[in-house]
Amino acid sequence: MRLDSLAARSRHLALFERYGALLTKHQQEVLDLSLLSDWSLAEIAENQGTSRAAVHDIVRRSTDALEDFEKRLGLLAEAGRRRRKVASLERELAGLKRRVAELGV
Repeated sequence: MRLDSLAARSRHLALFERYGALLTKHQQEVLDLSLLSDWSLAEIAENQGTSRAAVHDIVRRSTDALEDFEKRLGLLAEAGRRRRKVASLERELAGLKRRVAELGV
């Protein structure tokens, strides 16, 4: 798997975790099999009794919908901003603890 497709898959997983409940039950089932269970399109098609092309279309439309939800709501981006801010504050706190330890207080 190429790195860019791995990054896209990771992003789709994160989006699915946040916005999956907004999809139809059918879309949820197909994306669950595709993203979480790592089934191929052919395996999903056989399981769903449909064609590989139909499954591909459902996956594409569903991930497009997830991207649209993120564009409108921004929950994934906000979580990233929060994580970066917490990491920055933790580094700052560690530096302050070192300074206090150096002072012998």
